[in-house]
Amino acid sequence: MQTPRDLVRYFRGFLTIPAAISLSGLVVAGIVFKTEQALVKWGWSASDWLSVSNCTASDVLSAISAASMSALVMVYSIVLLVYTLAAGSIGPRLLQRFGEDRVNQVAVGSLGATFLYSLMILWLVRDDTSVNLAVVVGIIYSIVSVLLLLLFVHTVSTRVTIDQEAARISEALDRQVSTAIENSADIPSSEAIPEKGDKRPVPASGTGYVNSINTEELVRAAKQAGAVVVFDVQPGDFMVPSDILANVHGDCNESLNDLVQAAAPLIPARDPNGDIRFSVHLLVEIALRALSPGVNDTFTAIVCIDRLSASLARAWSSKLCTGVYRDDDGAVRVVYPSITAEALFHDSMPALRRAARGNGLVTAALIRALVRIAEAAPEKEAWAVVDELTAVRDETRESDMLERDIDKFCGQIETATRGLS
Repeated sequence: MQTPRDLVRYFRGFLTIPAAISLSGLVVAGIVFKTEQALVKWGWSASDWLSVSNCTASDVLSAISAASMSALVMVYSIVLLVYTLAAGSIGPRLLQRFGEDRVNQVAVGSLGATFLYSLMILWLVRDDTSVNLAVVVGIIYSIVSVLLLLLFVHTVSTRVTIDQEAARISEALDRQVSTAIENSADIPSSEAIPEKGDKRPVPASGTGYVNSINTEELVRAAKQAGAVVVFDVQPGDFMVPSDILANVHGDCNESLNDLVQAAAPLIPARDPNGDIRFSVHLLVEIALRALSPGVNDTFTAIVCIDRLSASLARAWSSKLCTGVYRDDDGAVRVVYPSITAEALFHDSMPALRRAARGNGLVTAALIRALVRIAEAAPEKEAWAVVDELTAVRDETRESDMLERDIDKFCGQIETATRGLS
């Protein structure tokens, strides 16, 4: 079953949080107005420097509401401009990250709250009512909105800087790797699948991407049923109703069908939450786009390769291996294809190697990255990196670089492979 947080995920961006903050302006306006009227009845009166006429109050609140709406239009215009630049030069899948930026959401919400607050007070003001406190709160709203607007402009200026964005994606990937390492299994999923016993297939619940596999509740249910659930998919895989989502071993009465489908919710588009491969693919996508003839941004590709190699080296040194979940007694209950550092490596480095062909700077960065990863990988798994280094050598020999550059890179690779073998 999806949690409220899972449901809210589909309404992130410039909807849920900005709308909630904006609507809070109406609530605050009602509370402030009622509070001030109650205080006036009890004999409270504003100080001279706070006291304003209703006409002046209306002018001030009108100016605040007009300015906040103008600023809100400007913020949305800037956001759309950033979206256009990011989609064209960095990658369209970054738009989701921009929409989820908390600074952007709070800035938009604050301006909306300021506008609705001022509008509500203007509607409530009467000739015989006191709105001194309401005007003060409106001015405070406007001050906060100005400060948040400055912060918004600063944040947007850094979001269009590709080095900063690659660093943010890398940090998100590192957090995902840390979480996956904490839940790493002692054996790969291929060794945890039951070899005997009846199994019953569970079809996919619809069409979409597997966002994540929520194992905690499913492990408890599988233990009660004495079953083992073996998923055929990983987070990030695409499903249609005719696909098999999982096979259940040992559940004769089919009691786990609904739980299995609920544990792997399908969403229309891939999401970084719960999908470690998404962030890896995002860095690869930015690098490939940077190496395309239309963009030709070598140093952006180098940044992505450096960041990706650091995350892969950490995952490999920590022996990342997901996909096997046990109950309290140590029995395997839920299994899905393991996500390992080697699998992430093969998902990323070959594509980067092919795109880097003929580019000396990127080839040099790729060699450094592969050596860095190989030094972190266990000795028995370093062959995968050595094999990739050999492929880089072959790509270099087939490229149109100068012969002396080819000899230099091939010499570096030969030295690296000898040291790793």
